[in-house]
Amino acid sequence: MAAYLAPEIEAPLVFVGYGLTIPEKKYDDLAGLDLKGKIAVIFSGSPAEMPAALASHYQSAGERWKALRKAGAIGVVALPNPASMDIPWSRMALNRAHPSMELADATLIETEGERLSITVNPSSAEKFFAGSGHTFAEIAALGKDRKPLPRFPLAVSIKAVAKVEKSAVESANVIGKLPGSDPALKNEYVVLSAHIDHLGIGEPINGDRIYNGAMDNGSGSALLLDVARSLKQDPAAHKRSILFIFVCGEEKGLLGSKYFAAHSTVPAKSIVADINTDMFLPLIPLKLLTVYGLQESDLGDVVREVAQAQGVKVQGDPEPLRNAFIRSDQYSFIRHGIPASQ
Repeated sequence: MAAYLAPEIEAPLVFVGYGLTIPEKKYDDLAGLDLKGKIAVIFSGSPAEMPAALASHYQSAGERWKALRKAGAIGVVALPNPASMDIPWSRMALNRAHPSMELADATLIETEGERLSITVNPSSAEKFFAGSGHTFAEIAALGKDRKPLPRFPLAVSIKAVAKVEKSAVESANVIGKLPGSDPALKNEYVVLSAHIDHLGIGEPINGDRIYNGAMDNGSGSALLLDVARSLKQDPAAHKRSILFIFVCGEEKGLLGSKYFAAHSTVPAKSIVADINTDMFLPLIPLKLLTVYGLQESDLGDVVREVAQAQGVKVQGDPEPLRNAFIRSDQYSFIRHGIPASQ
């Protein structure tokens, strides 16, 4: 993203509501707005009638920017929904001191042409609406219940100056293959994925700057290792081949899985499914399984069948405003048409 930010920019602002364009539902927040050469101001969230997974997909940086750029926008100002901020602003603000990352493969950069991209503290959002006839309080009240939002030009503009310093870093995915037992199916692959990065070193908590990531996602990585050990002991248990993929860069934008899904080590059409594990919590008895993407493929039917046999209840996304559907590595596979869930 940073590769395209302008060193200096000044432009008028337009409030575009949720800023969503969803062709499947014939929904378009950008319709009728003059965005050419302007900055789109977006309130995070989606209208209640939108299915959670579909709304999350079109709120991803790539899909959102595709629509905004087509409409003529040159940048984005995001106003978080106070009702769905699972990460407090005090923690979000610390990201300003952390470098962002993007893949070196130019074909995988999805925000080309975006000259400004900032997220604003909701406590400071009211100033954007000065003189517009609307208030941020009004917008936030509607957005809390996922109600329709108005869209209108703002009476203010924005001027920003930025300096971008770039350097190259390298990181690797780690991939293991376990051949299948069925002669007809062993050339098909089920991917089991988990990310091996966490936040690394950050602001100290009680004097400790090391963010160990035991749950996010040491637990998921350990689970994959345990599954690999179990399946290797019983080769006949799986007819298809299995790829165990430990991906890097999840915390920086799903970078490792994004690269693998675009440049897979096996023919892309041979991958039939991905099951991703992120923040496996082996702290309490498993009674309820939350599956993101439960309704999006027949993987959901398989999950329900297996869970029922174990006396475990299954639910879909209980908090659609958090956009969890696109916040871990299964999303990279979904974007390539591979059935996936977490």
